[in-house]
Amino acid sequence: MRQQLPIFWLIALLISTGPVYGDSFDAGLSALKRAHYATAMRAWIKMANDGTAEAQNNVGHLYEEGFGVEQDYTEAMRWYRLAAEQGLAESQHNVAMLYYQGYGVKQNYREAVRWFKLSTKQELADSQYMLALCYHQGQGVSMDYKFAKYWYLMSAKQGYANAQFMYAFMLQAGEVGDPAPLKALVWSEVAKRNGKLDSGDVGDQSKLQLDDEEIATAMELAELCLSSNYESCPTA
Repeated sequence: MRQQLPIFWLIALLISTGPVYGDSFDAGLSALKRAHYATAMRAWIKMANDGTAEAQNNVGHLYEEGFGVEQDYTEAMRWYRLAAEQGLAESQHNVAMLYYQGYGVKQNYREAVRWFKLSTKQELADSQYMLALCYHQGQGVSMDYKFAKYWYLMSAKQGYANAQFMYAFMLQAGEVGDPAPLKALVWSEVAKRNGKLDSGDVGDQSKLQLDDEEIATAMELAELCLSSNYESCPTA
């Protein structure tokens, strides 16, 4: 019987920090960090109206979260789409997330997948992870563990902890190929070191199938994976 897919993923909307556009853009980022949302809006709105994609994305974020303005998903989508249509990967991801969640629009996994695929062309780790999740669960696409595993790995190699955990889960469960507890333990440990503290669930299951020497080897491989910036990590 297939193991139950863990439900934990982070549903994230992305702010643009982007290229330097001058004092006004940076002032908006600084204000956002200090929770001075009205100041952030004033810093970005003129740039957004002038067509700067990064500012449009960030104005969309303020509307999405209700920061300094009344929360308005429809208005958030309008700003995200303006930036997404200019090719901004973060906005393409944000449009996809609104479709995925059904915020401001009717929930539409197929449309979400279309936008996730656009942003994965720019190697956005968040979208690679979400595309993997859609393939893993058959949301907007036919369920395909092979594609799910591929996109989890692409995201995992960029340091995305949730993707590292899910790649470990697929290795442990034997989804696409035989179970690989040693490799699963490596990626579980990598995810843990990147802040995914509940990755121990997969790691503990893996350890039950390994001896002490194999567990020690997995810890060494996890260290090598991290120190090589994901160039020397086990894959399957």
